[in-house]
Amino acid sequence: MESSAVVGNDFLIQYRNISSKLKKRFLRKPNVAEASEEFGQLARELSDGEAWAQAGLCCVAVARCEQTLVNPTTEVSAITQAARFFLKAEVVNHQLHCPSFNEHLMTAISCFQHAIQLYIDQKKTALAASLAVELGQALRSLGRPSEALTHLRVAADLHSASPIHHLTCLGYIASCKIELGDLHGALMMFTQISSNIEQAEGQMLTRAYKDILARCEISSLLILLTLQPLPQHTKLPHARLLEKYSWTTPDLQKLDVPYDDAELVVLLQSLVLACQGRDSQALATLSQHITPLLGPEHLHLLHILVTEMNRT
Repeated sequence: MESSAVVGNDFLIQYRNISSKLKKRFLRKPNVAEASEEFGQLARELSDGEAWAQAGLCCVAVARCEQTLVNPTTEVSAITQAARFFLKAEVVNHQLHCPSFNEHLMTAISCFQHAIQLYIDQKKTALAASLAVELGQALRSLGRPSEALTHLRVAADLHSASPIHHLTCLGYIASCKIELGDLHGALMMFTQISSNIEQAEGQMLTRAYKDILARCEISSLLILLTLQPLPQHTKLPHARLLEKYSWTTPDLQKLDVPYDDAELVVLLQSLVLACQGRDSQALATLSQHITPLLGPEHLHLLHILVTEMNRT
């Protein structure tokens, strides 16, 4: 504890000494460039010592200096680094279960938003979008999917000119809705993604688009089996999806699925039959066989489906 206090005092002394160089003096202009360089050096030393919040403060000081010097590229780089340092400080607190008022997180979000706006002002929307995604995904990792949604929607809008990145952002939004328990919202998002791909690509689907479609199709099927909507309340694309997997044929070409796994097709068809017959025992057995073929999100949806079936 004593050494930590010394480090803390040493940081404050150095920070104040550098800041004093920015004060206006009689017949002498402040040396902003020198102060910026020294703040940057101090930030590197602090980050090496894992003093993330203090390093973030120094990066904010660098950004202010670079703004004064009208260096927008260096300014946005510094404020982005500050955001990441403050975020790192929050992650460490979160991992250690330290009580806090989330001040590091709030500062990180403010820095990210500032950097995003700077990139937008510079007409660099792709870089702005990438930072919005970074922030959204960080908030998800901290168990804050509701807050993440806001930033991921911003990212999706900024990526509107890049179809694959736009769809990826919509996929992140769907994941947030699943984490929030909003299966209806997630289903609508997966339906929108599938519709966008089908309208844009037609019959010539690249591997990347097929992978996205496969994820959407399997997720939508599992959600529909969980929600069990009444026929009169089932939208046409959802009715078609349920009908597709109600046919017991493993022929991938006839079935027109966006993935190449006959075993998965058969198991999903069996899953549909088990759910339609309300056979919870068959569902439990099928779950064991299908588990190795699914990714984490699909496994989570499968768990929700099995839990809901057992409950009812």
